[in-house]
Amino acid sequence: MRTTAFSLELQRAKRILTKVNALAPTMRAMSDQKLKAQTPRMQKMLKDGKSLNSLLPMAFATAREAARRVLGMYPYDVQVIGAIVLHHGWIAEMKTGEGKTLTAALPLYLNGLTGKGAILVTPSRYLAQRDQEELSVLYKWLGLTCSLGFDPNDETGNQATVADKRKWYQADVLYTTGSTLAFDYLFNNLASRPEDQYLRPYNYAIIDEVDAVFLDGANSPMVVASKPELQSNLYQLTDEFVRSLRPETDYRRSKNHKSAWLTHTGVLRAQKWFRINDLFDNQHRELYRHISLALQAHFVQQKGHDYMVDDGEVVLLDEANGRLMRGMKVNTGIQQAVEQKEGVKISENRQAVASITYQGLFTLFNNVAGMTGTAKIAESEFINVYKMKVVQIPRHRKNIRKDHQPRVYLTTSEKLIEAIKLAEKLHHQGRPILLIAGSVENSEIVSEILLNRGIPHNVLNARNEANEAAIIKNAGQRNAVTVSTNMAGRGTDIKLGRGVAKLGGLAVIGTEMLDPRVAEQLQGRAGRQGDPGDSWFFISLEDNFISQNSSPVIRRYYRRHIKHFNHKAKSHRLYNPRILISLLLLRDKVMVSQRQTRARMYSYENSMRLERMAFYELRDAIMNAKDYRMTALNWMSHGFDVILKQRSNWDYGHFKAAVNHWVTYDDAQIPTDLNYQDKSALKDFLMHRTSQILDQIESSIADPKQIDQFYRSGLLKAMDDAWVDQVAYLGYLKTLVQPWTLLQRNPMAVYHDKAYNRFKQMINDIAKETIRNLLLSTIDLNEDGEVVVYFV
Repeated sequence: MRTTAFSLELQRAKRILTKVNALAPTMRAMSDQKLKAQTPRMQKMLKDGKSLNSLLPMAFATAREAARRVLGMYPYDVQVIGAIVLHHGWIAEMKTGEGKTLTAALPLYLNGLTGKGAILVTPSRYLAQRDQEELSVLYKWLGLTCSLGFDPNDETGNQATVADKRKWYQADVLYTTGSTLAFDYLFNNLASRPEDQYLRPYNYAIIDEVDAVFLDGANSPMVVASKPELQSNLYQLTDEFVRSLRPETDYRRSKNHKSAWLTHTGVLRAQKWFRINDLFDNQHRELYRHISLALQAHFVQQKGHDYMVDDGEVVLLDEANGRLMRGMKVNTGIQQAVEQKEGVKISENRQAVASITYQGLFTLFNNVAGMTGTAKIAESEFINVYKMKVVQIPRHRKNIRKDHQPRVYLTTSEKLIEAIKLAEKLHHQGRPILLIAGSVENSEIVSEILLNRGIPHNVLNARNEANEAAIIKNAGQRNAVTVSTNMAGRGTDIKLGRGVAKLGGLAVIGTEMLDPRVAEQLQGRAGRQGDPGDSWFFISLEDNFISQNSSPVIRRYYRRHIKHFNHKAKSHRLYNPRILISLLLLRDKVMVSQRQTRARMYSYENSMRLERMAFYELRDAIMNAKDYRMTALNWMSHGFDVILKQRSNWDYGHFKAAVNHWVTYDDAQIPTDLNYQDKSALKDFLMHRTSQILDQIESSIADPKQIDQFYRSGLLKAMDDAWVDQVAYLGYLKTLVQPWTLLQRNPMAVYHDKAYNRFKQMINDIAKETIRNLLLSTIDLNEDGEVVVYFV
């Protein structure tokens, strides 16, 4: 076993490995019956006060021997080291082909012994189902329950019952996806009755492809939407207007093409087009917002990079891994503006009821670990933001792959010509080739060139991700050529066919400059488990990554040389040291910018997380209240305090108006001797009148369970309505605080302050709405004799 750089965590794991190995002969000598008996024995030891750490050597040795007997696979020492790292809540960087699936089984078994649950979170349903089917036999043989966190035959995820989900989440070991886990959490906390909840407290989780979850997925919250809002016809009108605009004259784009805006000429053109005097007048705010959305749809959102049109629907595209994000929508109207641009049916715009990011979700666990092939690059971010150490696990076999220096060209055409020439040469040698394109659009361009040259190949992109496993399975065979976006090989190893190793192994050819982590992931497709292989990356100064982030040095060089560029001349590779260094600096600058954006989003999420946890605790307390009437009266008492504080001085007229607005539609009989300067006396009258009304309501319902349902639904509606407004406000606040930097104020500090103050206001709003819901609602019975409450 070879070692990597010195690491305290790695040395600690090796010392524990020695203890695991020392138990191997004992486990090997046990009968099947005795080996199985280790599970109840360790479960009893845990109940008697033993710690998980003290049981680790025994548990790992047990699971290791069981894997040999049940699966025919005996985890290598390096896999056991990876498993130790995962148990301690660190990130195990294990290169492609090192066996992360089997590695994770050891800590999942150990943590599953507690009866509190252990969850493996994968990037896709396919991987979760594959891993669960492969390893469930091991857990069951050892006496633990293992489940899949969704119905594999239910693509929509809407058919599972509460009983189904409760059974899944009660399993000792659960395999699921990040999005499934997130939405289950949100829906569990939107339940209106305790019996409709199915989750238990989160315990232990391992995140597969942890960098994809915590880094690439950092800016994409999972959102549960409400009923659709009224659709605006401004999407069509502003789309037609934007199509008429002239570049540079009427609108401009930022250098990185991440924003677009109207020029002064464009503003005048808009005012003439829509026949208004001032576009920036408050009454035209919605029009201006829709123009901005249309500008972004046409000049920022790129088809093939940010989204695709699939079966008459705009589907978001995760450019980090090339997968379609079905079911996810961009908020704030951009989704609808893009749909108008593409001429497809405009989807309904919905308000968020609840949302959570992966960062917020995994803070709910007692212990979280991660595994991936590319974490070291982002090591400082994992430590500083997530408090997770990255430990590089030694390879089982030495890596002999050759990673060649990037080849840089001036134009896209030169770059592609040279990349295809190399692919053609290697294909004639019989070597399998993985040709990487940075987007769906570019993968299809590369495919077209290969077809013209008579080279048979498979295309793996978001259009045919359903065939991903089958395509990857054959990608290592002799003469195989696979054109892929960044999704290549995710979760599925490319294994070399017979005789391919002698030819030099798999060749990975990148045709664009990519994020360093993505590039390393793709390089890792070759050289698996000591196999030979090569990787090349062909870059041009016209690549999206470069053009959107380029420095003045690169832009000047490009403008100077493109004037004299001859398309018919032989391609020339760029060796200019200043340009090569500038490209490295550019890559580092982009990485820093991405880290800062993620840190900002994480800080936003911290506020949201704290508020969400506090809100859900209040909501759970209401759902599980022993005395619903008393709970309601406590909230209403707070609500009356808020109402009475709204005026410093009360008189008969104002108090009567308040009573008729909040308590009853009838003219209330207010005592003539009431002291309007004594707010305590005013509140006593309000609470007394409230009790009278509630007594009348209870007598009309009669059934105790239905009375509880009346109170519970009134309280929960007040809470949920207020929370919807709070979620919308926090989303709007992210944009609102940015200009504070111009006033030398920290926008994050402003955000947290305003978010906290708005949360306190939300609690007051809940209390007031509870009064309205319970005292001013209309109660009726339906045909089945059930109580139906119509809230005002």
